[in-house]
Parts: sequence; structure tokens; C-alpha cells
Amino acid sequence: MSEFLEIRKLKNKILIDRVFKKGERIQFGSLAMHYLKSEKNDGNIYINVAVSKKEVSLAVNRNCIKRKIRASIILNQLPIKKKLISGYYMILYKEKKNLTSSSISKNLEQLIKRFVLNN
Repeated sequence: MSEFLEIRKLKNKILIDRVFKKGERIQFGSLAMHYLKSEKNDGNIYINVAVSKKEVSLAVNRNCIKRKIRASIILNQLPIKKKLISGYYMILYKEKKNLTSSSISKNLEQLIKRFVLNN
């Protein structure tokens, strides 16, 4: 939890699989977060956003939801850097309907607060 943390995209499939297999999970509202603390402390936070095809069938709607979640990550960048530790994070959308940007942002804030309470 230091000031030099940087938020980056999690792209490596092997790391994504490891987050799901060995990581922990928390959920609040329509968002769930799988996370795995980094073995090497490189000072970066790696985040990926996913929306299940089973939950939201149209690709247009899935992409819209992903954009809203990424925008709320950018808006909450300072609290994320302060409260999350260096590691890998997968943020998943668990709702059948399309939520507004403000409700997604509130869910993300509560998810971060719940993460701080668990760690």
C-alpha cells in the first residue's frame, strides 16, 4: 500500500488462470473480484475486466459494461492505488441487466472497501 503503485492491464493468460485457481474471491452487488497477491513485489496492480457471455449475450452490451467498469476504475484510481496491494485482480460482472455507470462505480467502491476489510 504505497504511493508508487501503478495500475496496468492484466493480459497474460497464465496469470489469469492462476488468479482463478489459487486466488481469493470477494463480491459486492453486481461485481465480483478474484485476486492474487504478487509473489514479486514490483509495485504494480494488474487489473482485468470480464463480462460473462452467459450473463450478457450481446457483445455490444458486454463491451458497454466493460467500458463502464474501466471508466469507474479510472475515476477511482487514487483509492485503488492506496487501498489495493500489489498483485493481480480480475473484476467480473455478475448481473443479467445493464446497470448505470454510477451504480457500477458505487459497487466498485464497496468492493474495494470489502477488500480492505478482508486483508
